[in-house]
Amino acid sequence: MAIRDIFGLVAQPRRLVICTGPCCDGQGLASSYLAELRGLLVERPGFEVHVASGSCIRRSCLGKCTDEPLASVEPDKIWYRGLSAQVLLRIYDEHVLGGRALPEFVLADDDP
Repeated sequence: MAIRDIFGLVAQPRRLVICTGPCCDGQGLASSYLAELRGLLVERPGFEVHVASGSCIRRSCLGKCTDEPLASVEPDKIWYRGLSAQVLLRIYDEHVLGGRALPEFVLADDDP
């Protein structure tokens, strides 16, 4: 069975994965950021082109608990923290679509 993105489309190999597990979404922040990100993507011009080039998916737990919302970019396996809907949009645009990580939000290897 194919993985589906937040729009119900088959997920692309390059994708932003947002954790909505109990540690990342304990206060509902990750789900809120995800809903806001979805709205921002739908409203932008060229929406269909953007979602055909990369995907955004949610997962119930990614196993890297820090008690704050986390996301990763696959297949690069780079983790992000300090999230908001606007930061997720930047990660999607600059890393998923553009191929450039955002070091100011990267979760360091020695972090939990």
